[in-house]
Amino acid sequence: MLMMVALVACTKSEVKPQPTPEPEPPVQTEAKITIDVDESRLTAYQVVYSIYPEDKEAYYYCDVMSKARWESANLNEVKAEFNTALRNYAQMTDATYEEVCEQMLFKGDTIDFMSNAGYRGDTDFVIFSFYWDETDEVNMAEVAVAEFRTPSHIDSTESVAIAFEGVDPYEMTVKCTPTEGVDTYYYYFAETAKVDAMLAKLEDEYAYLSYEAMNQGIPYKGAQTLAQKGLKPETSYTALIVVLDKSGNRVQVSAAQATEAVQQNARVESELFESLLGEWVGVQTVTDGYAEPLTSEFVVNIVAGVDDYDYNYRDNNQLLALVDGWCDLAYYSVTDLVEYEIEDPELKWGPKWVLDIAEGDVVTMDGYARHSVIGWMFFGDCFMLSADPATQSVTVDTTLSVTVSEDGNTLTIASPVANCYPSLVYNFEGYGWMAYYYGASDIVLTRK
Repeated sequence: MLMMVALVACTKSEVKPQPTPEPEPPVQTEAKITIDVDESRLTAYQVVYSIYPEDKEAYYYCDVMSKARWESANLNEVKAEFNTALRNYAQMTDATYEEVCEQMLFKGDTIDFMSNAGYRGDTDFVIFSFYWDETDEVNMAEVAVAEFRTPSHIDSTESVAIAFEGVDPYEMTVKCTPTEGVDTYYYYFAETAKVDAMLAKLEDEYAYLSYEAMNQGIPYKGAQTLAQKGLKPETSYTALIVVLDKSGNRVQVSAAQATEAVQQNARVESELFESLLGEWVGVQTVTDGYAEPLTSEFVVNIVAGVDDYDYNYRDNNQLLALVDGWCDLAYYSVTDLVEYEIEDPELKWGPKWVLDIAEGDVVTMDGYARHSVIGWMFFGDCFMLSADPATQSVTVDTTLSVTVSEDGNTLTIASPVANCYPSLVYNFEGYGWMAYYYGASDIVLTRK
């Protein structure tokens, strides 16, 4: 405990003999915080603890780190970094510092707090806590500390059954059925080659169980039926799951399934394969769902194919539209993305639309998330789907119509769903389909 001591400096000649004062009882300046670890619920991947502050009205900070890191940690830096984050969050949300502290810090007793991210078996950890103020300095004498050691890894006896249904070249459905003792499971789905490469880069066999599943996967409870769209034909995909059971133990399970090959369509003969080629000017009213709708004007070049992507669109009765400026997005070819050192450029180029031409000069566009419009933005693949800007709902199972005017100089792209329009949409894993821009009108292309 620290005591406040007053020091008085003076010269000997000025000092007069004084009676020796009676010692005063020490003044205790620190408020206490008690940390209690529940050893009965300690596993290789979780700790349950309670915090009892003496001052029930004061904010306090609490965190856990490995003992190896603790021994070299600078708590002033830890506090300064978190304090900066609090101020930045307050500024971003137009809240007061006090309001942000209310959200992000602890106050009063915290009972049975479960922490279950980033732990390893047979490892020493430290829980620490201290009262909070606006300064970046930590009084180490006021820091409460509790240590614990995680037990060895034990494979959970619970599991999640994985089944694949509705498999075609572009999509499949994954059914996940957990056993009764499963609390939560983290689900990750990607091409098998990417899953294998991701696991191979981790430092050991427990890294994915410990923390990476929570970084990569989506948490679910109970049975789930998950639609996976926008897949590549004849490609193996893996559903990778980490199971967290009700006792705090974990196990990793996975299953793989390949998509089917694209069936060759009977060749369609139509003058549109030639007459639609060339440059067009496009216009559509769009909205991001927050600001007022705006007019998006752009250029479209309809072509039979491109030199830097090896795919024969004509064999599949298709034309390709290269789109520059729609929703304020510039067009980048495969070659452009290679120059920018973008990974997998052949999967991400665009924006591009695929026009399907059937017998009777019927022109349509896919609205089932089968053909990626663009993939170089931070949220991954985007698709043209039907969406309602008023309700911000997205429909993933429609075919968009493309109407050709009698003189062949105007194309109108529309949705068959009431109140819906062609929109640029992406799948936010764990949350659902969201629009980068909602269409608020049909798309109209006029020959340039």
